[in-house]
Formats: sequence, structure tokens, C-alpha cells
Amino acid sequence: MRYSTIFLLGFAFFLPSAATLADSTGAVRIFTVPGNAELSVDGERKGNSPATAEETFLINLAPGEHRISAAKQGFDPVERTVMVAAGTEQTIKLDLAPEIVMISIPGGCFMMGSPETEPERDPDEGPQHKVCIQPFELAKYETTFDDWDACVTDGACVRKPSDEGWGRGKRPVINVTWNDMQDFVRWMNRISGPGYRLPFEAEWEYAARAGTTTSFSTGDCISTDQANYDGTFDYARCGAHTGVNLDKTVEVGSYAPNPWGLYDIHGNANELTQDCWNDGYDGAPNDGSAWLEGNCARRVVRGGSWRGYVGDTRSAYRCRSAPAFAHRSLGFRLAKTTIP
Repeated sequence: MRYSTIFLLGFAFFLPSAATLADSTGAVRIFTVPGNAELSVDGERKGNSPATAEETFLINLAPGEHRISAAKQGFDPVERTVMVAAGTEQTIKLDLAPEIVMISIPGGCFMMGSPETEPERDPDEGPQHKVCIQPFELAKYETTFDDWDACVTDGACVRKPSDEGWGRGKRPVINVTWNDMQDFVRWMNRISGPGYRLPFEAEWEYAARAGTTTSFSTGDCISTDQANYDGTFDYARCGAHTGVNLDKTVEVGSYAPNPWGLYDIHGNANELTQDCWNDGYDGAPNDGSAWLEGNCARRVVRGGSWRGYVGDTRSAYRCRSAPAFAHRSLGFRLAKTTIP
């Protein structure tokens, strides 16, 4: 065994050489998704992970079991137990799942679609029919750029969508396709556990209404103080014409939630669902499941957007999008099957 000698005030101290230290400890290289997360070992803060996955945080640890944890604002912390052996080196990746808050939606029955008397009703919103929904979970907010960019960093999502110059962060992710969203869903199921998916159309309307039967969850009218839509138009002369048109998305949660605690159900970004398109509800499932028959070259879009006419933000309004189509108004929110 080799030693280095240090003489101090007449005394000789023998310290292990670098080679000896390497032989008596184990090297652990750490990287996190996303990067720049706070790293701790056995409860002691050690520093921050590199910003990119191409770099690692190197630390030498004594042989034995160690708890390595990572934390970053906006993401769920993660901890892993590793076994370290002397003279070895290992690399570990810590996936910090986006901190996606899910709201528990109670089961129940409702009348899906719009009544024939609803102003500006489209024929494909009928016929109104009773649908009974099983309990499920729906994301409190639309999926954000922060959420999406973490998936890109991990290599699970391919597209790095444009933010149109409006900013990323907590704004809803846009310019992603229905197909891209399936990549995000698979990633969430891998790093956060099973059950994540896009909402079914019936679930979406049930949660958006939150027990209401009016055109909007806010009542028979809505205002640009309550949602992000193009306020240069009116709806049934109810006062939705405020003249306010932001002409872009805003950060999620900028307006009050609906009665069940869901933000941006009306406006901000259109939200894609799992269902195939059908020109109305004749033959639709009545158990709240996804309707996977019909024109599956188009998928159902709900909720309206920042660029949308106010009538397009109604709880019953529906339109469609090709699975490979991306647009600056298109986004989504996650749903999750309640697992007993």
C-alpha cells in the first residue's frame, strides 16, 4: 500500500495516495433528468447534478449501502439505494418525474352533449345522452413545457416544440401532435407508475362540467377574467365580448379553477383526448370509455384555446385533429386510471 508523507511542526503524517483512496472507495457517477438537481447522499447535500445528461456528478463513497437522492422545484423528488464496492465504478440515472398534480374525479352520471336550445350548438354535440363515469384522475393543469422538456431530455420524447417566442416553463406545451403525446404518456408510466393516459372524451366533458349543465362551468356566460380566449367576439349577447385578446398562451393556473379544481378547462390550449372522431353521439359508449371506432384518422379536441372564438370554449364543444398534426393552439392534460 502506498502513502504520501506530510511533515508538520516536526511530526510526520502518512496519508493514503490517490491510488490507495481509489482502491478503498467506490466511484458513483450520477446524472439526473432534468439536470441541475440538488443531490444528497445519506441525507447530506453534495451539490448539483450537471445541466445535461452528457455529464455526470462524480463522487467517491465508502463501501456499503448509500441513499442517493435528487430534488428540483417543480418535480417529484427521487431517491435510490445503491450498493458500493471498493475499487468499482457505476453510473446511475435519477428520473425526477414532473410534479403533475392529479385531481380525483368522483364517479357519477351526467348528460353528455349540448341541448338543442344551447346557443351556437353544433349538430355533432348531440344527441344528448346519459353517460355514467367510473372514478378516475385528471391533471389539475395542462401539461407544461417544463413537463415536456424533461421528457425530451430523457430521450423519451423526440419533438422539442416551439414556444412561438412566448416562453416555456409553466405555459402549456403546444406544437405537439397526438402521436407525440403518446410518447409522453409512455414515459410517465415508466417513471411514475402505471395508469397515465389521455382522457377519454366523455371523462373530459364530465370533469369540465363539474356538475353544471350550463354552456360553461362558469354558467351561461364566461369572461376573459375567467379564461384565455379571443374576447373580441361575444356569445349569445351575454357579455363575453370584453375586447381582451392576449393572442398567446399564459401560464397554467392563471385563472380560477372550475368547481372541481381543474384549471384552464376553458381556453388557453386546446386539449386532445384519446377518442376517435364521430359526427355525433349515435352509437357512442354510455360507460365513459374511449370511443375507438369511427374516423381514427382524426382525434377529438376539447376546451377551446387562446385563439379561439368564445363559443368554442363551451363544455360541450368538440372538434378534431389529425394524429400527426401539430399547432400553436394544441396541447393536452393527463388522465390516470384509478387503480384499486
